[in-house]
Amino acid sequence: MRLNIFLFSGLLLGCTMLSCQKEKAAPSGSTVKEVVDNAVTRLYKMLTPAQLDTISEAYLLGFLSDEDKKVLATRFWTFDANVPVTVSLMRDVEQKTPPFWLEKSGFKKTSMRVKNEEYTYEVWQKDFDKGSIGLGINGFDKHRPVYFISMAPQNKSDKLDIKNVIPAEYGLDTLEVGAFTYHDWDGLVIEEVPDQLKGQVLFTTVRGRAREAHLVQAFRKTATPSLKDPDQVLLTWSDDPQTSVNVQWRTNPSVAAGKIKYWIPDTKDTLYNDASVFKMEDRLLQNDRYINRFTAKLKNLQPGKIYHYALGSDLGKWSPPVSYQTASATNRDFSFIWFGDTHYSPIWGDMAKKSLKRHPETAFFSIAGDLVSTGLHRDDWDQLWDYSSPTFTTRPLMPVPGNHDSQDGLGAWMYKEMFSLPENGPAGQPSEMTYAFNYQDALFLMLDPTLSVPKQSAWVEEKLKSSKAKWKFAMFHFPPYNVEEPYDEIMREWCTLFDKYHVDMVMNGHMHYYLRTKPMYNGKAVVTPAEGTIYTMSISISGKQEIWTEEDYAVKRYRNGPLYQHISIKGNSLFYRCFDPEGNLKDELVINK
Repeated sequence: MRLNIFLFSGLLLGCTMLSCQKEKAAPSGSTVKEVVDNAVTRLYKMLTPAQLDTISEAYLLGFLSDEDKKVLATRFWTFDANVPVTVSLMRDVEQKTPPFWLEKSGFKKTSMRVKNEEYTYEVWQKDFDKGSIGLGINGFDKHRPVYFISMAPQNKSDKLDIKNVIPAEYGLDTLEVGAFTYHDWDGLVIEEVPDQLKGQVLFTTVRGRAREAHLVQAFRKTATPSLKDPDQVLLTWSDDPQTSVNVQWRTNPSVAAGKIKYWIPDTKDTLYNDASVFKMEDRLLQNDRYINRFTAKLKNLQPGKIYHYALGSDLGKWSPPVSYQTASATNRDFSFIWFGDTHYSPIWGDMAKKSLKRHPETAFFSIAGDLVSTGLHRDDWDQLWDYSSPTFTTRPLMPVPGNHDSQDGLGAWMYKEMFSLPENGPAGQPSEMTYAFNYQDALFLMLDPTLSVPKQSAWVEEKLKSSKAKWKFAMFHFPPYNVEEPYDEIMREWCTLFDKYHVDMVMNGHMHYYLRTKPMYNGKAVVTPAEGTIYTMSISISGKQEIWTEEDYAVKRYRNGPLYQHISIKGNSLFYRCFDPEGNLKDELVINK
């Protein structure tokens, strides 16, 4: 049975008049985020988990104060116009409930339609005087094709000047055929525009904005809520693997401070480090809204040594010791394991644990993006770490983000807070998303193609040009070679650099099937690995590839996963092998230099 305002009339009216007034009088804030944050806090206090699951829009409109609703109706999109304007609002016809404020504020639905390949939008319009204009939320649901707007002066002879647009990061464009509306899907372009709207100023956006007031069917639970004891222990590098390692873990918020002790076995010296802490919030995770994530960076370690470490807190209890070995300063041989899309799958988690038992010499792991399915849902991350534990407590994980790790254009901040990675990426781009590291005689370029590809190219070239490493690898999510989607920009910007500076192997995911190409140079197959780059793509879960046309450049393909790849460097030889979870060899290659 759906929850509505009448169902809860007993709850709301049964409290004392004083306590009800306190709830209503509580300051909610002046932004959409502040209003929703405070509304969530009050809902947690008032409703049971079962009741949270049945919240309706009607209930919310009775629950929120008039001040709250005013903010939600006017502070989602704000801007100033220097002349009287007509605002056209394009709303997806498939959204069941129009925004509560739309008609009440004076917008009228027209007969006009705007279309792209996926969606049809009805056009609502309203005239505004010059000055400040504010529009409201997309709704309390999570309807991904969020509305967008265009604007034109009421007097065609007026020159329109738009200022103080908030949010400012999405920019203005021109409404016309071929324009895109969503920065997180810029390939989805407008195909039909009524003549009377063509040429208007287009306000671009991202689909993730639909989540800003999401409260209906919104609340989630995690199966592994945080505790006082450290868990989700994870190793990474942000510095030299011979002399450093970073350790991350989580606790519940009652643990205010974290620390680590570490030592070389059979020695008397025990060292201590304090950890930095980040309070992470997932406001819709009803049984674990806040956690503390700790990071301890260990430096000045001795190369080629086994260290033990234990995690502690201000409560005085230490975790059981775990071991880790730094990279050798003399032996250049090493091996690593990489996975395609993992999507927090238990199948992948089991395979990861088996792979380490099968290859105990493995120095580190990598994942080629889409670690989880919804990057701002912390319960996804909880499952990822739960299924794979304790794999990454003894071997670092060096990943790259995929499109699922970012969230409909809202960015990958939760991904970034999960990992402590090198901050040596391209200037002007988000840190730790694209980075480089060296392990022994190999360079690893870890790239994020969900960011601007051209803005990273100069950095890619500088890293390749200046590297003296014998082996060069690149990992990023979107595969340049695949059966489904061309990535012309990646081919043009990055693959030409891989040709120029001879990258040995590229590792990708995204398409959910396995591929190893012939050595490729300038888009064509060549005879030997010395003449070109080998492109690989893998998947750590069951495959779903429906398109299965021929790929002339392919040496080996598998339509289904899960699979993992083990790469071993021994002297002047690279041994590449692909396995299924049970250790059956599915593909192999040897490169000699």
